[in-house]
Amino acid sequence: MSLMVALKRMFRSSPRLSDIERAVLETVRAALDPSLVDLWDRQIQAINKIQRLPKGVEVDFYRMKDGRPHRDPAYAFPNKTLELEIAKVTIQAPNVRPLIARVWAVRGYVFSIEYAGVVAYFEEAMGVEPASPLQFRCELQSDLAAVIDSDDPEDSAQR
Repeated sequence: MSLMVALKRMFRSSPRLSDIERAVLETVRAALDPSLVDLWDRQIQAINKIQRLPKGVEVDFYRMKDGRPHRDPAYAFPNKTLELEIAKVTIQAPNVRPLIARVWAVRGYVFSIEYAGVVAYFEEAMGVEPASPLQFRCELQSDLAAVIDSDDPEDSAQR
């Protein structure tokens, strides 16, 4: 075994949602139709790789199997639009501009959170004692229960 492989194994940690990511996803979950909550939970629990872009502008979620992204049809949303904005979450703290978080799905799976605003301030505000009062408001943008198939040729080839 190479030194690099050994180091990767030694320092590998399971992906962990940050406090702000968890709060955004929980805010969307609370706004969903109850019939979708089980699928939502299964998808979020299956995330095993998280990619954060520099300065926190975007967070991408993956469910990996054998080193490749894996989409288990057992927990896909009926709406399999290629790219679908699920929700807009507005996060407000006293005396600062709100942070806007847009939650996206790809082909029926929760895929990313894109932020418009400074994420670091809000992440820090959630971690201080006592926690800064943050307000989360969710506006659903799409119907995850609508039966829509992706028009992506790659999807057709995988069926």
